[in-house]
Amino acid sequence: DVVKALLRKGFKVTEKDKHGASVLHYAAGTRSVELLKLLLKRCGDASVNEEDNFGSTPLHYAAFSNTTETTQLLLEMGCEKDKKDHKGRTAADLAQMLGYGDIVQLL
Repeated sequence: DVVKALLRKGFKVTEKDKHGASVLHYAAGTRSVELLKLLLKRCGDASVNEEDNFGSTPLHYAAFSNTTETTQLLLEMGCEKDKKDHKGRTAADLAQMLGYGDIVQLL
């Protein structure tokens, strides 16, 4: 798998792009729980609440993408569900705004 190969080569999971998002943010927005688990194992708990340039955490990305499994995993890993982005929205607020009832229930 490509991600495993990159990790073996020393790819830094916490490295951020020009938007301040790490690969963890993007993985949280996918439906790949296994990928997210692998990345979380590599970077530890500290990164679950990392914010991008807009104040969004991986939990915001998961909620915005309507991904129940990754949202649940992030909560289990200690993601702070009350963290607000720079517009004052929590992940639950985003899910509510987008009509993602299952995510709202989780959060």
